[in-house]
Amino acid sequence: MKPLMCAALLLSLIGTALAGPINDKGKFRLADAAADACFANCASQSDSCKRVCPTTLSTPCLSACDSQAQTCRQSCQSR
Repeated sequence: MKPLMCAALLLSLIGTALAGPINDKGKFRLADAAADACFANCASQSDSCKRVCPTTLSTPCLSACDSQAQTCRQSCQSR
């Protein structure tokens, strides 16, 4: 009887191990949080960039800040 119980326990453990994770939502939440943090960082960098733009050359400076922000957001999407 004891060997039969051990075999049943062993088979149930192997079956559980082979089944893999039941719920992968944790991985998706982690990836979403990382992407959100990346986008927030891009927005913060863009705001900082725009604050230092001089008033005399504001248009080209703001365009450069927008371009950097777009590049930053694209790098967030490829992660």
